[in-house]
Amino acid sequence: MSDQKETVIIVHETAGQSFARWAIGFLTTVGLIGIGVLMNSAAMQWMGAVLAMIAIMARAVHERNLCRMTVPEARKKLDEIEASFARRS
Repeated sequence: MSDQKETVIIVHETAGQSFARWAIGFLTTVGLIGIGVLMNSAAMQWMGAVLAMIAIMARAVHERNLCRMTVPEARKKLDEIEASFARRS
């Protein structure tokens, strides 16, 4: 395994893609709670609520750790990654 931290650089993300990513997570948690209500299952309602809380906390940690870059900064980072792979070969 590599000791180097995995880096993900997103060059462009449309508003539609961002909304779709958010909507899937939202509908999953609301779906569990809704099915629990329809089935009159308190356990499923609680599970949906717990998963929603975990998802909110995970999103908050992810956003805090997210390193946003300008295009020149991203280009420089990509050049550094490319140079490290060239040295290994």
